[in-house]
Amino acid sequence: SAPSAPSGGVQQFKLADIGEGIAEVQLTEWFVKEGDMVKEMDNVCAVESDKASVELTSPYTGKVVKVHHKVQDTVKVGSVLIDVETGDSSAPTSSPPKPQPTPAAAPSAPSAPSGGVQQFKLADIGEGIAEVQLTEWFVKEGDMVKEMDNVCAVESDKASVELTSPYTGKVVKVHHKVQDTVKVGSVLIDVETGDSSAPTSSPPKPQPTPAAAPSAPSAPS
Repeated sequence: SAPSAPSGGVQQFKLADIGEGIAEVQLTEWFVKEGDMVKEMDNVCAVESDKASVELTSPYTGKVVKVHHKVQDTVKVGSVLIDVETGDSSAPTSSPPKPQPTPAAAPSAPSAPSGGVQQFKLADIGEGIAEVQLTEWFVKEGDMVKEMDNVCAVESDKASVELTSPYTGKVVKVHHKVQDTVKVGSVLIDVETGDSSAPTSSPPKPQPTPAAAPSAPSAPS
């Protein structure tokens, strides 16, 4: 039977730690349903804690293939809210295409291998907050992060929140410094989620073997 989560094509959007010691929230409204297309930063659902009501935005662009909770459900931090199929439907999700070696032209190492780098953006944390101050980094460029690892702490005039990574991979770029003011929707870090065994540098150049030109037999004198 068709696997419900084709490898690499479906991302799970989990309830991040919204800080203030809140371990669970109540789901008060869905803005999407199964089969809907969502874009990055689209509102997905509204949740309510005993401190605040927050609208959660999608970190992914794709198709909602599964909704894991109903309105009025209690949802714990780290629980999956929705599955989003982000894979390019034209690309086979089974075996990866074999790279075609291109002899001679050794491409320079691309800084962002296509499909391998995800941008973690500052989601809308609700309450009309349009920007926050970055107060602390828990990662630096070159670090490995896992999904749900703390990435940075930000502070609004209402609350201080630690943001967790929706991706597992390597931090390839940090876009802001401590004390920077960061607007909702800005990229915080780039995470390389691609298979680390794939070479991101240029492939070794094949050694051209000159066609053995038959040496003209020396004419007998």
